[in-house]
Amino acid sequence: MAARTSRGFTLIELMVVIVILGLLAGIAWRYLGGTREGAAWESARTEMNQVHQALQQWALQRGGDYPVSLDEIAAQFPGGRVPTDPFRKEPYGYELTDEGYRLTFLGKDGEEGGDGENRDIVFDQRGQLLPAE
Repeated sequence: MAARTSRGFTLIELMVVIVILGLLAGIAWRYLGGTREGAAWESARTEMNQVHQALQQWALQRGGDYPVSLDEIAAQFPGGRVPTDPFRKEPYGYELTDEGYRLTFLGKDGEEGGDGENRDIVFDQRGQLLPAE
């Protein structure tokens, strides 16, 4: 009797390949899935640094006084608008203090504290306070 030669894959071989591809896709999804939120958080930190620099320039030109609101420095940004929180599209928190000002971003969750993209970012007239670098 002559041996039969097979020209295709068996069902088990196909199932093994599909399972392996599924596992690889799951691993890739886990590592790449959080990248967007991490990038948005880094974007917030970069934008807040730009706002901090604009506030410092404002104070330098006006004898050390800081603006009452961020709207007063809007002309220093593209489109005449101060950057906003990348998660909620709201303005960053800004308040005048006895020493100068406090600029805050409460992370993706909008609450104090947290890890990852939920970390707070805080600047004052001296620079970035949180997260400590």
